[in-house]
Amino acid sequence: MNNVRPFSMKDKIGYTLGDLGCCCTEQFRAMYLTIFYTLVLKVNPIHVGILMLITKFWDAINDPIIGALVDSRENKGKGKFIPWIKAFAFPTAVLCILGFVNVSNFAYGARLAYMFISYVAYEIMYTCVNVPFGSLSSVMTDDVNHRTDLSRYRSLGGTIFMTVIVITGPLFLYKDNQPVPQNFLIMAAVCAGIGFVCLMITSHWCKERVILAAPPKQEKLSYVQIMKEIAKNRALLGVMLSSFIGIVGAGMVNALNTYLFRDYFGNVAIMAVSGMLSVLWSLIAFIGTKFVAKKFGKKEWTMYSATFSIIVFAVLFFFPLDNPLLFIIINGICFLGVSGFQVLVWALVNDAIDYQELQSGQRNEGIVYSAYTFFRKLANAVSGSMGSFALAIAGFNVNAQVQSEEFAGNLWKTYTGIYVVGYLLAVLVLKFVYPLTKEKTAEMLEELAKRRQEGAAND
Repeated sequence: MNNVRPFSMKDKIGYTLGDLGCCCTEQFRAMYLTIFYTLVLKVNPIHVGILMLITKFWDAINDPIIGALVDSRENKGKGKFIPWIKAFAFPTAVLCILGFVNVSNFAYGARLAYMFISYVAYEIMYTCVNVPFGSLSSVMTDDVNHRTDLSRYRSLGGTIFMTVIVITGPLFLYKDNQPVPQNFLIMAAVCAGIGFVCLMITSHWCKERVILAAPPKQEKLSYVQIMKEIAKNRALLGVMLSSFIGIVGAGMVNALNTYLFRDYFGNVAIMAVSGMLSVLWSLIAFIGTKFVAKKFGKKEWTMYSATFSIIVFAVLFFFPLDNPLLFIIINGICFLGVSGFQVLVWALVNDAIDYQELQSGQRNEGIVYSAYTFFRKLANAVSGSMGSFALAIAGFNVNAQVQSEEFAGNLWKTYTGIYVVGYLLAVLVLKFVYPLTKEKTAEMLEELAKRRQEGAAND
Protein backbone atom coordinates (compact mmCIF):
# COMPACT_ATOMS: atom_id res chain seq x y z
CA MET A 1 0.00 0.00 0.00
CA ASN A 2 3.00 2.30 0.33
CA ASN A 3 3.24 2.42 -3.48
CA VAL A 4 -0.28 3.77 -3.93
CA ARG A 5 -0.36 6.74 -6.29
CA PRO A 6 -0.82 10.22 -4.77
CA PHE A 7 -4.30 11.66 -4.25
CA SER A 8 -5.54 13.09 -7.53
CA MET A 9 -8.55 14.07 -9.63
CA LYS A 10 -9.08 10.39 -10.38
CA ASP A 11 -9.98 9.84 -6.72
CA LYS A 12 -12.42 12.75 -6.78
CA ILE A 13 -14.16 11.53 -9.92
CA GLY A 14 -14.21 7.99 -8.58
CA TYR A 15 -15.82 9.17 -5.35
CA THR A 16 -18.34 11.24 -7.33
CA LEU A 17 -19.31 8.15 -9.29
CA GLY A 18 -19.63 6.17 -6.07
CA ASP A 19 -22.19 8.61 -4.71
CA LEU A 20 -23.93 8.60 -8.08
CA GLY A 21 -24.02 4.79 -7.91
CA CYS A 22 -25.58 4.85 -4.45
CA CYS A 23 -28.09 7.53 -5.46
CA CYS A 24 -29.15 5.59 -8.55
CA THR A 25 -30.86 3.05 -6.32
CA GLU A 26 -31.42 4.74 -2.95
CA GLN A 27 -32.55 8.18 -4.15
CA PHE A 28 -34.66 6.74 -6.95
CA ARG A 29 -36.46 4.65 -4.36
CA ALA A 30 -36.74 7.61 -2.00
CA MET A 31 -38.33 9.73 -4.74
CA TYR A 32 -40.68 7.23 -6.32
CA LEU A 33 -41.31 4.21 -4.11
CA THR A 34 -44.04 5.88 -2.01
CA ILE A 35 -45.61 7.21 -5.19
CA PHE A 36 -45.45 3.72 -6.72
CA TYR A 37 -47.04 2.21 -3.61
CA THR A 38 -49.90 4.74 -3.41
CA LEU A 39 -50.65 5.51 -7.06
CA VAL A 40 -49.82 2.16 -8.72
CA LEU A 41 -50.28 -0.49 -6.03
CA LYS A 42 -53.14 1.53 -4.48
CA VAL A 43 -51.90 1.03 -0.91
CA ASN A 44 -53.28 3.29 1.83
CA PRO A 45 -50.65 5.97 2.69
CA ILE A 46 -51.09 5.21 6.39
CA HIS A 47 -50.09 1.59 5.72
CA VAL A 48 -47.16 2.80 3.61
CA GLY A 49 -46.05 5.03 6.49
CA ILE A 50 -46.21 2.15 8.99
CA LEU A 51 -44.31 -0.14 6.61
CA MET A 52 -41.52 2.40 6.12
CA LEU A 53 -41.31 3.17 9.82
CA ILE A 54 -40.80 -0.51 10.71
CA THR A 55 -38.42 -1.38 7.88
CA LYS A 56 -36.31 1.78 8.14
CA PHE A 57 -36.07 1.42 11.91
CA TRP A 58 -34.62 -2.06 11.42
CA ASP A 59 -32.32 -0.74 8.74
CA ALA A 60 -31.06 1.97 11.12
CA ILE A 61 -30.27 -0.68 13.74
CA ASN A 62 -28.52 -2.72 11.06
CA ASP A 63 -26.09 0.11 10.17
CA PRO A 64 -23.90 0.01 13.32
CA ILE A 65 -23.81 -3.80 13.09
CA ILE A 66 -22.42 -3.61 9.55
CA GLY A 67 -20.05 -0.84 10.66
CA ALA A 68 -18.69 -3.04 13.44
CA LEU A 69 -18.18 -5.92 10.97
CA VAL A 70 -16.32 -3.62 8.58
CA ASP A 71 -14.04 -2.30 11.34
CA SER A 72 -13.32 -5.80 12.67
CA ARG A 73 -11.81 -6.94 9.36
CA GLU A 74 -8.17 -6.15 8.67
CA ASN A 75 -6.82 -4.49 5.58
CA LYS A 76 -4.87 -7.32 3.94
CA GLY A 77 -3.60 -5.29 1.01
CA LYS A 78 -6.82 -4.95 -1.01
CA GLY A 79 -8.29 -2.24 1.18
CA LYS A 80 -10.58 -2.23 4.17
CA PHE A 81 -13.70 -0.84 2.53
CA ILE A 82 -13.43 -1.39 -1.22
CA PRO A 83 -13.94 -5.21 -1.10
CA TRP A 84 -17.36 -4.65 0.52
CA ILE A 85 -18.43 -2.31 -2.29
CA LYS A 86 -17.38 -4.87 -4.91
CA ALA A 87 -19.22 -7.73 -3.19
CA PHE A 88 -22.60 -6.12 -2.52
CA ALA A 89 -23.15 -3.67 -5.40
CA PHE A 90 -24.81 -6.26 -7.69
CA PRO A 91 -27.37 -7.72 -5.24
CA THR A 92 -28.29 -4.14 -4.28
CA ALA A 93 -29.06 -3.36 -7.92
CA VAL A 94 -31.18 -6.50 -8.37
CA LEU A 95 -33.25 -5.84 -5.26
CA CYS A 96 -33.84 -2.24 -6.30
CA ILE A 97 -35.47 -3.51 -9.49
CA LEU A 98 -37.62 -6.05 -7.65
CA GLY A 99 -39.06 -3.29 -5.49
CA PHE A 100 -40.87 -1.80 -8.51
CA VAL A 101 -42.57 -4.97 -9.79
CA ASN A 102 -46.27 -4.27 -10.32
CA VAL A 103 -48.08 -6.61 -7.92
CA SER A 104 -51.34 -4.63 -7.90
CA ASN A 105 -53.21 -7.82 -8.92
CA PHE A 106 -52.13 -9.48 -5.63
CA ALA A 107 -54.48 -9.55 -2.67
CA TYR A 108 -54.00 -6.50 -0.42
CA GLY A 109 -52.23 -8.50 2.30
CA ALA A 110 -49.95 -10.15 -0.26
CA ARG A 111 -49.04 -6.72 -1.64
CA LEU A 112 -48.02 -5.57 1.82
CA ALA A 113 -45.97 -8.75 2.38
CA TYR A 114 -44.14 -8.33 -0.95
CA MET A 115 -43.43 -4.69 -0.17
CA PHE A 116 -42.05 -5.58 3.27
CA ILE A 117 -39.78 -8.43 2.12
CA SER A 118 -38.37 -6.59 -0.91
CA TYR A 119 -37.84 -3.42 1.15
CA VAL A 120 -35.95 -5.11 4.00
CA ALA A 121 -33.79 -7.24 1.68
CA TYR A 122 -32.77 -4.21 -0.36
CA GLU A 123 -31.88 -2.11 2.70
CA ILE A 124 -29.62 -4.83 4.13
CA MET A 125 -27.66 -5.10 0.87
CA TYR A 126 -27.51 -1.33 0.42
CA THR A 127 -26.09 -0.89 3.93
CA CYS A 128 -23.27 -3.28 3.05
CA VAL A 129 -22.35 -0.92 0.20
CA ASN A 130 -23.11 2.49 1.65
CA VAL A 131 -21.38 2.21 5.05
CA PRO A 132 -18.03 1.15 3.50
CA PHE A 133 -18.42 3.78 0.77
CA GLY A 134 -19.05 6.55 3.28
CA SER A 135 -16.13 5.45 5.43
CA LEU A 136 -13.85 5.27 2.39
CA SER A 137 -13.30 9.05 2.18
CA SER A 138 -11.73 9.13 5.65
CA VAL A 139 -8.90 6.82 4.54
CA MET A 140 -8.38 8.24 1.05
CA THR A 141 -6.61 11.31 2.49
CA ASP A 142 -6.00 13.14 5.76
CA ASP A 143 -5.55 16.54 4.10
CA VAL A 144 -8.34 18.93 5.18
CA ASN A 145 -8.63 20.58 1.75
CA HIS A 146 -8.75 17.23 -0.03
CA ARG A 147 -11.49 16.13 2.34
CA THR A 148 -13.54 19.22 1.62
CA ASP A 149 -13.08 18.46 -2.07
CA LEU A 150 -14.27 14.88 -1.55
CA SER A 151 -17.36 16.13 0.26
CA ARG A 152 -18.05 18.55 -2.58
CA TYR A 153 -17.47 15.93 -5.26
CA ARG A 154 -19.63 13.44 -3.37
CA SER A 155 -22.48 15.95 -3.43
CA LEU A 156 -21.89 16.34 -7.17
CA GLY A 157 -22.75 12.66 -7.65
CA GLY A 158 -26.12 13.14 -6.01
CA THR A 159 -26.64 16.37 -7.93
CA ILE A 160 -26.04 14.66 -11.28
CA PHE A 161 -28.58 11.99 -10.43
CA MET A 162 -31.19 14.40 -9.11
CA THR A 163 -30.81 16.67 -12.12
CA VAL A 164 -31.38 13.84 -14.59
CA ILE A 165 -34.13 12.10 -12.64
CA VAL A 166 -36.09 15.27 -11.92
CA ILE A 167 -36.05 16.13 -15.63
CA THR A 168 -36.79 12.67 -17.04
CA GLY A 169 -38.90 11.18 -14.24
CA PRO A 170 -42.04 13.34 -14.60
CA LEU A 171 -41.92 13.05 -18.40
CA PHE A 172 -41.37 9.27 -18.51
CA LEU A 173 -43.32 8.01 -15.50
CA TYR A 174 -46.59 9.87 -16.08
CA LYS A 175 -49.05 10.32 -18.92
CA ASP A 176 -51.88 12.85 -18.65
CA ASN A 177 -50.95 13.44 -15.00
CA GLN A 178 -51.39 9.70 -14.19
CA PRO A 179 -48.64 7.11 -13.48
CA VAL A 180 -47.59 4.50 -16.07
CA PRO A 181 -46.83 1.33 -14.01
CA GLN A 182 -44.42 -0.46 -16.39
CA ASN A 183 -42.30 2.66 -16.80
CA PHE A 184 -41.45 2.64 -13.10
CA LEU A 185 -39.91 -0.83 -13.51
CA ILE A 186 -38.02 0.20 -16.64
CA MET A 187 -36.54 3.28 -14.99
CA ALA A 188 -35.64 1.26 -11.87
CA ALA A 189 -33.73 -1.22 -14.05
CA VAL A 190 -31.86 1.58 -15.87
CA CYS A 191 -30.93 3.31 -12.60
CA ALA A 192 -29.82 0.06 -10.96
CA GLY A 193 -27.60 -0.84 -13.94
CA ILE A 194 -25.95 2.56 -14.04
CA GLY A 195 -25.47 2.45 -10.27
CA PHE A 196 -23.70 -0.90 -10.42
CA VAL A 197 -21.29 0.29 -13.13
CA CYS A 198 -20.49 3.48 -11.21
CA LEU A 199 -19.69 1.58 -8.01
CA MET A 200 -17.37 -0.77 -9.89
CA ILE A 201 -15.47 2.24 -11.25
CA THR A 202 -15.26 3.67 -7.72
CA SER A 203 -13.77 0.46 -6.39
CA HIS A 204 -10.96 0.69 -8.98
CA TRP A 205 -10.27 4.44 -9.03
CA CYS A 206 -10.43 5.29 -5.31
CA LYS A 207 -7.42 4.30 -3.21
CA GLU A 208 -7.06 3.84 0.54
CA ARG A 209 -3.98 5.71 1.82
CA VAL A 210 -4.51 6.42 5.54
CA ILE A 211 -3.68 3.09 7.17
CA LEU A 212 -3.49 2.93 10.94
CA ALA A 213 -1.94 0.14 12.94
CA ALA A 214 -4.36 -2.71 13.64
CA PRO A 215 -5.28 -3.32 17.30
CA PRO A 216 -3.40 -6.15 19.04
CA LYS A 217 -4.71 -9.59 18.13
CA GLN A 218 -5.59 -10.46 21.72
CA GLU A 219 -7.81 -7.41 22.11
CA LYS A 220 -11.35 -8.03 20.93
CA LEU A 221 -13.39 -5.20 19.48
CA SER A 222 -15.52 -3.82 22.33
CA TYR A 223 -18.64 -2.62 20.56
CA VAL A 224 -20.21 -1.36 23.81
CA GLN A 225 -17.09 0.61 24.74
CA ILE A 226 -16.89 2.19 21.29
CA MET A 227 -20.52 3.26 21.48
CA LYS A 228 -19.83 4.82 24.88
CA GLU A 229 -16.92 6.76 23.37
CA ILE A 230 -19.13 7.89 20.49
CA ALA A 231 -21.71 9.16 22.98
CA LYS A 232 -19.02 11.55 24.31
CA ASN A 233 -18.21 12.84 20.82
CA ARG A 234 -19.96 16.23 20.65
CA ALA A 235 -18.95 16.73 17.03
CA LEU A 236 -20.61 13.49 16.00
CA LEU A 237 -23.66 14.13 18.18
CA GLY A 238 -24.03 17.60 16.70
CA VAL A 239 -23.84 16.49 13.08
CA MET A 240 -26.09 13.48 13.78
CA LEU A 241 -28.82 15.48 15.50
CA SER A 242 -28.77 18.39 13.05
CA SER A 243 -28.80 15.97 10.11
CA PHE A 244 -31.60 13.97 11.71
CA ILE A 245 -33.83 17.01 12.09
CA GLY A 246 -32.93 18.48 8.71
CA ILE A 247 -33.44 15.17 6.90
CA VAL A 248 -36.82 14.63 8.55
CA GLY A 249 -37.97 18.05 7.39
CA ALA A 250 -36.44 17.81 3.91
CA GLY A 251 -37.57 14.21 3.50
CA MET A 252 -41.16 15.04 4.35
CA VAL A 253 -41.09 17.94 1.90
CA ASN A 254 -39.60 15.73 -0.83
CA ALA A 255 -42.22 13.06 -0.14
CA LEU A 256 -44.92 15.65 -0.82
CA ASN A 257 -43.19 17.26 -3.82
CA THR A 258 -44.81 15.22 -6.58
CA TYR A 259 -48.24 15.57 -4.98
CA LEU A 260 -47.70 19.35 -4.71
CA PHE A 261 -47.13 19.69 -8.47
CA ARG A 262 -49.73 17.07 -9.38
CA ASP A 263 -52.56 18.10 -7.05
CA TYR A 264 -51.83 21.72 -6.03
CA PHE A 265 -50.40 23.18 -9.24
CA GLY A 266 -52.16 20.58 -11.43
CA ASN A 267 -49.16 19.82 -13.63
CA VAL A 268 -46.70 17.10 -12.61
CA ALA A 269 -44.79 17.36 -15.91
CA ILE A 270 -43.62 20.88 -15.09
CA MET A 271 -41.33 19.35 -12.49
CA ALA A 272 -39.01 18.71 -15.45
CA VAL A 273 -38.38 22.47 -15.59
CA SER A 274 -37.27 22.31 -11.97
CA GLY A 275 -34.79 19.63 -12.96
CA MET A 276 -33.38 21.77 -15.75
CA LEU A 277 -32.92 24.79 -13.50
CA SER A 278 -31.41 22.62 -10.78
CA VAL A 279 -28.33 22.27 -12.99
CA LEU A 280 -27.68 25.98 -12.51
CA TRP A 281 -28.29 25.92 -8.75
CA SER A 282 -26.16 22.82 -8.30
CA LEU A 283 -23.23 24.24 -10.26
CA ILE A 284 -23.33 27.42 -8.18
CA ALA A 285 -23.43 25.39 -4.97
CA PHE A 286 -20.68 23.04 -6.10
CA ILE A 287 -18.31 25.80 -7.22
CA GLY A 288 -19.12 28.36 -4.55
CA THR A 289 -19.21 26.10 -1.48
CA LYS A 290 -15.46 25.48 -1.55
CA PHE A 291 -14.70 29.18 -1.30
CA VAL A 292 -17.32 30.19 1.25
CA ALA A 293 -16.54 27.17 3.45
CA LYS A 294 -12.85 28.05 3.37
CA LYS A 295 -13.57 31.68 4.20
CA PHE A 296 -16.30 31.27 6.85
CA GLY A 297 -15.86 27.64 7.96
CA LYS A 298 -18.02 24.59 7.21
CA LYS A 299 -20.23 24.91 10.26
CA GLU A 300 -20.58 28.67 9.96
CA TRP A 301 -21.56 28.73 6.29
CA THR A 302 -24.08 25.90 6.68
CA MET A 303 -25.90 27.89 9.38
CA TYR A 304 -25.76 31.29 7.68
CA SER A 305 -27.02 30.14 4.30
CA ALA A 306 -29.80 27.91 5.65
CA THR A 307 -31.22 30.77 7.73
CA PHE A 308 -31.88 32.73 4.53
CA SER A 309 -33.99 29.90 3.08
CA ILE A 310 -35.90 29.49 6.33
CA ILE A 311 -37.00 33.13 6.18
CA VAL A 312 -38.14 32.82 2.55
CA PHE A 313 -40.29 29.76 3.19
CA ALA A 314 -41.76 31.36 6.32
CA VAL A 315 -43.06 34.13 4.04
CA LEU A 316 -44.43 31.57 1.55
CA PHE A 317 -46.36 29.86 4.34
CA PHE A 318 -48.53 32.99 4.74
CA PHE A 319 -48.55 34.03 1.07
CA PRO A 320 -49.23 31.00 -1.20
CA LEU A 321 -48.14 31.01 -4.83
CA ASP A 322 -50.30 29.89 -7.74
CA ASN A 323 -47.60 30.13 -10.41
CA PRO A 324 -45.52 26.90 -10.49
CA LEU A 325 -42.66 28.50 -12.44
CA LEU A 326 -42.27 31.28 -9.85
CA PHE A 327 -42.30 28.67 -7.11
CA ILE A 328 -39.63 26.62 -8.92
CA ILE A 329 -37.34 29.67 -9.17
CA ILE A 330 -37.79 30.65 -5.52
CA ASN A 331 -37.36 27.06 -4.39
CA GLY A 332 -34.16 26.78 -6.44
CA ILE A 333 -32.69 29.90 -4.86
CA CYS A 334 -33.54 28.51 -1.44
CA PHE A 335 -31.76 25.31 -2.42
CA LEU A 336 -28.55 27.35 -2.46
CA GLY A 337 -29.30 28.34 1.11
CA VAL A 338 -29.70 24.81 2.44
CA SER A 339 -27.08 23.27 0.13
CA GLY A 340 -24.53 23.39 2.95
CA PHE A 341 -26.42 20.55 4.65
CA GLN A 342 -26.00 18.42 1.52
CA VAL A 343 -22.59 19.55 0.25
CA LEU A 344 -20.64 19.93 3.50
CA VAL A 345 -22.24 17.38 5.80
CA TRP A 346 -19.86 14.58 4.80
CA ALA A 347 -16.86 16.79 5.53
CA LEU A 348 -18.39 17.43 8.96
CA VAL A 349 -18.66 13.67 9.49
CA ASN A 350 -15.00 13.19 8.57
CA ASP A 351 -14.10 15.91 11.07
CA ALA A 352 -16.17 14.05 13.66
CA ILE A 353 -14.14 10.90 12.93
CA ASP A 354 -10.96 12.88 13.61
CA TYR A 355 -12.55 14.31 16.76
CA GLN A 356 -13.20 10.74 17.92
CA GLU A 357 -9.53 9.86 17.35
CA LEU A 358 -8.45 13.00 19.19
CA GLN A 359 -10.51 12.04 22.24
CA SER A 360 -10.07 8.27 22.42
CA GLY A 361 -6.92 7.56 20.41
CA GLN A 362 -8.91 5.11 18.26
CA ARG A 363 -10.25 5.94 14.83
CA ASN A 364 -12.95 3.31 14.10
CA GLU A 365 -14.12 4.96 10.87
CA GLY A 366 -16.70 2.31 10.07
CA ILE A 367 -18.50 2.46 13.39
CA VAL A 368 -18.40 6.25 13.67
CA TYR A 369 -19.67 6.62 10.12
CA SER A 370 -22.33 3.95 10.59
CA ALA A 371 -23.43 5.63 13.84
CA TYR A 372 -24.04 8.73 11.75
CA THR A 373 -25.86 6.79 9.04
CA PHE A 374 -27.91 5.14 11.81
CA PHE A 375 -29.38 8.56 12.52
CA ARG A 376 -29.79 9.27 8.81
CA LYS A 377 -31.70 6.04 8.37
CA LEU A 378 -33.83 6.81 11.41
CA ALA A 379 -34.48 10.23 9.92
CA ASN A 380 -35.43 8.65 6.59
CA ALA A 381 -37.74 6.26 8.43
CA VAL A 382 -39.43 9.10 10.28
CA SER A 383 -39.58 11.41 7.25
CA GLY A 384 -40.90 8.72 4.91
CA SER A 385 -43.50 7.67 7.42
CA MET A 386 -44.44 11.20 8.44
CA GLY A 387 -44.64 12.23 4.79
CA SER A 388 -47.15 9.44 4.18
CA PHE A 389 -49.04 10.27 7.36
CA ALA A 390 -49.12 13.98 6.42
CA LEU A 391 -50.51 13.00 3.04
CA ALA A 392 -53.31 11.04 4.70
CA ILE A 393 -54.05 13.75 7.27
CA ALA A 394 -54.26 16.38 4.51
CA GLY A 395 -57.08 14.31 3.01
CA PHE A 396 -55.44 12.34 0.18
CA ASN A 397 -57.85 9.83 -1.40
CA VAL A 398 -55.97 6.88 -2.88
CA ASN A 399 -58.87 5.96 -5.19
CA ALA A 400 -59.55 9.48 -6.55
CA GLN A 401 -58.20 10.50 -9.94
CA VAL A 402 -58.38 14.18 -8.96
CA GLN A 403 -57.93 15.36 -5.37
CA SER A 404 -60.12 17.97 -3.62
CA GLU A 405 -59.33 21.70 -3.31
CA GLU A 406 -59.30 21.32 0.46
CA PHE A 407 -56.51 18.76 0.16
CA ALA A 408 -54.53 21.11 -2.12
CA GLY A 409 -54.73 23.97 0.39
CA ASN A 410 -53.74 21.75 3.29
CA LEU A 411 -50.84 20.42 1.25
CA TRP A 412 -49.34 23.90 0.70
CA LYS A 413 -49.40 24.77 4.40
CA THR A 414 -47.92 21.40 5.30
CA TYR A 415 -45.17 21.67 2.68
CA THR A 416 -43.92 25.15 3.59
CA GLY A 417 -44.42 24.73 7.35
CA ILE A 418 -42.38 21.55 7.53
CA TYR A 419 -39.55 23.21 5.55
CA VAL A 420 -39.32 26.10 8.02
CA VAL A 421 -39.52 24.07 11.22
CA GLY A 422 -37.15 21.32 10.03
CA TYR A 423 -34.28 23.50 8.89
CA LEU A 424 -34.66 26.00 11.75
CA LEU A 425 -34.25 23.28 14.37
CA ALA A 426 -31.31 21.78 12.41
CA VAL A 427 -29.51 25.15 12.38
CA LEU A 428 -30.04 25.64 16.11
CA VAL A 429 -28.63 22.20 16.93
CA LEU A 430 -25.60 22.75 14.71
CA LYS A 431 -24.94 26.08 16.41
CA PHE A 432 -25.22 24.95 20.03
CA VAL A 433 -24.07 21.30 19.91
CA TYR A 434 -21.50 20.89 17.11
CA PRO A 435 -18.22 22.29 18.55
CA LEU A 436 -15.89 22.36 15.54
CA THR A 437 -15.69 25.91 14.30
CA LYS A 438 -13.18 26.83 11.61
CA GLU A 439 -10.50 27.61 14.21
CA LYS A 440 -11.10 24.53 16.35
CA THR A 441 -11.01 22.23 13.32
CA ALA A 442 -7.57 23.57 12.35
CA GLU A 443 -6.28 23.07 15.90
CA MET A 444 -7.60 19.49 15.98
CA LEU A 445 -5.95 18.50 12.71
CA GLU A 446 -2.65 20.02 13.79
CA GLU A 447 -2.70 18.03 17.04
CA LEU A 448 -3.56 14.76 15.24
CA ALA A 449 -0.75 15.28 12.75
CA LYS A 450 1.67 15.75 15.65
CA ARG A 451 0.48 12.58 17.37
CA ARG A 452 0.78 10.51 14.19
CA GLN A 453 4.31 11.75 13.58
CA GLU A 454 5.26 10.84 17.13
CA GLY A 455 3.67 7.41 16.73
CA ALA A 456 5.53 6.79 13.47
CA ALA A 457 8.82 7.86 15.09
CA ASN A 458 8.26 5.47 18.02
CA ASP A 459 7.55 2.58 15.63
